[in-house]
Amino acid sequence: MISKITVVAVGKVKERYISEGISEFLKRLKPFCRIEVIELKDQGLKKESEKIEKYISNSSYILDSKGKEFSSEEFAELLKKQEGELTLIIGGPEGIEQNTKSKSKLLSLSKMTFTHEMSRLFLIEQIYRACMINSGRGYYHK
Repeated sequence: MISKITVVAVGKVKERYISEGISEFLKRLKPFCRIEVIELKDQGLKKESEKIEKYISNSSYILDSKGKEFSSEEFAELLKKQEGELTLIIGGPEGIEQNTKSKSKLLSLSKMTFTHEMSRLFLIEQIYRACMINSGRGYYHK
């Protein structure tokens, strides 16, 4: 069973409505899992990718539009089967260097492109949704 989820994200969330949404879902997640959000300083593609590499492990995924897409139910199953910790990584406005991406599994929220701030909100909402699915609550739609 998963013991902790870490979301590593480049840059600060500047839009108030997005940060309020993230805060709301983080609050809702407290009874279900330990989750930590680590913000890396926006320093340009090369330096960001170097810092991101410190968080890459066998249990990490980098968000990328070319990554594996999951339905909400499939993502919930991934979380259910995950042992130990899970790290989910979101790059900055310039993305993540290809060399860094090649060192991790890739996960896609959609084939569409979102701002890195919106991606953070969508990802944390999907983590919450997965917890609701795994706990048998009715937060999702079939």
